[in-house]
Amino acid sequence: MIAAQFIGIPFQKPFLEAQLELANGSRKEYPSNGLNFGSAGSGVLRETNKDWGVTPIQDQLQQFQSLVDQNHINSTLVQQSLFFFESGSNDIFSYFYPFNTPTLNPVAYVQAMLTEVGHFVDRIYTLGARRISLFSLGPVGCVPARAVLPGAPTDRCFGKMNRMVKDYNKGLERLVMSIPIKYPGAVAVYGSVYNTVQLFRALPKRYGFLDVSSACCGYGTLNGEVQCGQQGYKLCPNPNRFLFWDYFHPSEHTYKLVSKALWGGRKSRIRPVNLRTLANMTLPHV
Repeated sequence: MIAAQFIGIPFQKPFLEAQLELANGSRKEYPSNGLNFGSAGSGVLRETNKDWGVTPIQDQLQQFQSLVDQNHINSTLVQQSLFFFESGSNDIFSYFYPFNTPTLNPVAYVQAMLTEVGHFVDRIYTLGARRISLFSLGPVGCVPARAVLPGAPTDRCFGKMNRMVKDYNKGLERLVMSIPIKYPGAVAVYGSVYNTVQLFRALPKRYGFLDVSSACCGYGTLNGEVQCGQQGYKLCPNPNRFLFWDYFHPSEHTYKLVSKALWGGRKSRIRPVNLRTLANMTLPHV
């Protein structure tokens, strides 16, 4: 639910099965089957969590461009790759930090985020990206970590936060629709993660969940007040029956269900086509 990912992988590899060997904080040799420039805690906006030492997505993109410029990545491989983008949860969650005083209202803040995403798409297209996947944010206002925010409800999701999420997601989908028009030869898809996760919350038993509110690992209200691994945390006996693993992140079971929906799902899950179709498309050379 809270993530900042910019990933490019060769389309021949199954979605999320490629070993993503290059990540900020764990740098290795350049792999043949995937590059992941995600930096935990980062967001769409450069200012998001900058005091935490995160790598902003703008710098993540510069890292990728450097590899392309230095011919460490073949240009043909870039054009054949799937590019996954999922970021923004940290930006919206941090908007509600008690020690932050936002300088923008929620509408302007979301628009600033979308502007940055537009710049991102511009740059990866220039670098050769042609198969672009923008994934919506999940219901960030439902994460257990909301328990640490003053005024946030714990008996239901945080409506103000989810409204910002939905506005951002709508903007992402509009951007996806514009990509084939603005960028010749490119194809883009929109992964509707928000609606998919909300379906899990509405029908938990159907999808194998016993708890869709609290974290499996943590402590305090919703197990969201103490981070998993920190002093005092507790661990549930059946992690895959929980929607949330810790105070921010989904469980492995949740990730598997979402991945399946994105790879081969219907248009209610990902549109205009799913990732399997996108991976097997023959695109024109432009």
